[in-house]
Amino acid sequence: MAFKKKQVSNLKLNDLKTKILSPNFRLLQFALVLYLFHFPGEWIWKSWVFYHSNFINFLFVSYCLTEYWFHSKENHQSNILAIIKMIFFCLLVFSLNYQWIFQTEIRFSLVTYAILQSKDILFDSVSFIALWQLVHYFPFLILLANHVTRILKSHIGFGLAILIYFLIVWTTPLQRETEGDLPRASVRNQNVNHNLDHIPENTNIVMVVLEGVSRKHILEQKSRYIDYSKLNGYHFFIPMPHTSKSLYTWMTGDPGLGSTRIESENMDLDFNLPKYLKNSHQYKTEMWYTQSIYFEGMEQFFPKIFNSVWDKTKFELEYKDQFTTFSWGMDDNVILSHLKYFPKDKFPFFLFIGLSQTHSPYFVVSKENKSPSKLVRHQNALMENTKLIDAIIGELKSKFEAETLLIITSDHGESFGEEGAQIHNYSLYNQEIDVPFLFYFLKKDELYVPNLGSSIHFKDTMVALLSKGKNKITETNKFFSDEYKLQLQCKTWNSEIQRGLIFDGKKYIFHNDVGILYEMDLDDSGRNAITNQKKKNTLLNMMFK
Repeated sequence: MAFKKKQVSNLKLNDLKTKILSPNFRLLQFALVLYLFHFPGEWIWKSWVFYHSNFINFLFVSYCLTEYWFHSKENHQSNILAIIKMIFFCLLVFSLNYQWIFQTEIRFSLVTYAILQSKDILFDSVSFIALWQLVHYFPFLILLANHVTRILKSHIGFGLAILIYFLIVWTTPLQRETEGDLPRASVRNQNVNHNLDHIPENTNIVMVVLEGVSRKHILEQKSRYIDYSKLNGYHFFIPMPHTSKSLYTWMTGDPGLGSTRIESENMDLDFNLPKYLKNSHQYKTEMWYTQSIYFEGMEQFFPKIFNSVWDKTKFELEYKDQFTTFSWGMDDNVILSHLKYFPKDKFPFFLFIGLSQTHSPYFVVSKENKSPSKLVRHQNALMENTKLIDAIIGELKSKFEAETLLIITSDHGESFGEEGAQIHNYSLYNQEIDVPFLFYFLKKDELYVPNLGSSIHFKDTMVALLSKGKNKITETNKFFSDEYKLQLQCKTWNSEIQRGLIFDGKKYIFHNDVGILYEMDLDDSGRNAITNQKKKNTLLNMMFK
């Protein structure tokens, strides 16, 4: 009896094997090839496991089951099942392509986030597809060929298709964009200071936060007032290359590495920079943001800490069709128009300005600045932003008699193929976490750049500079002090692809997909893999604690 059961079982397995290897299952066979080989990086076991999350496994198994059921006799004419299997196949290819391009794993948490933010994420779909190369389109060519021709039915035709796929995979380079003709740097030969002990009482403060601009990308920009090349050689780091989390860190000092959004239960609504300025120094506080705050919990936080908040939604209502908008923001010149109506108040003010034009897909106003190259378009959008900042400086100089401190920085940087990364979120190399940072006193025409700093210490530094020593903030947390020390944990957003640590003048990045920990200088040079297991464990504990 047991022997007969074993025979029946073997017959069923052989029948299943025969069916799956038949020409009717060519798409499933190709899906298996994609599942095994369509991922970035090295083809090693640890890397393979990393890029095959439960979500990818779920999509693959779901597609295989629906494909098999569709080809069973009773379901072969089912249009609904045909649609479902195509949906699973396309979702599998899109997910594998996303992992390939952004070099991160797709988990259920990321999918849940995408569903909750579907209205906003939809805008980035075009930018994502624009990054595709032939290897990413090829699965859809196979899908089309399988439906409209019989080429893949033959063993030779299918074998040739697989061979072509592997040739494309092996010859697909990592995309890295080349720079266009950058504007020449300012020739002001401006003096730069690295130490500051206080900010004079009643100084107006304007903080301009660029969108997706790394320190290296601003060095060559031209300005009538600021020599941006003076930022060269100095480093200012953010802990996570993602907008909402970064803006929260700037205002609170909390890196928030444990979550993907600003969470209401963890919000610091009491001791943040705007509340401190208002309660301790009677500042009027306003936030002008040319993106929408109705994203990732920002609407639950910023209106509660600023006296007034203007975002893209309000600007569009106020200025109607005067300024062009795009998916993630609008023409940043709306800020200059709004500034003209900013009242002269007896109280000093803190004005937080968040710009948007340098957010992908990199929006430019001038037709002459449009370009098919993402990097050139980003450079041109940044050039328009630096011209706008000059105009803001001019307006502030003429409008207010009191001294005004202008702070220029960015929420994070942007990748254009460096280390295989694109856009932002998933790389801890300097193009994404090393941002510009400077103080510029308008009346005194003085420029200050810290030797080293981080957004986690921005609030503490501002409080110390404004309180004249009355607040007991340690010197090691004040980045304009000679005693400043930086120990910073870094993490990629909504992904464990990389962890980072900046400590004792060195930078460390752990590549979780291959299990390699690199030590390097702060400028990412001198990179070496750490092979001493004791040292590696110590550093990993510091990264993850």
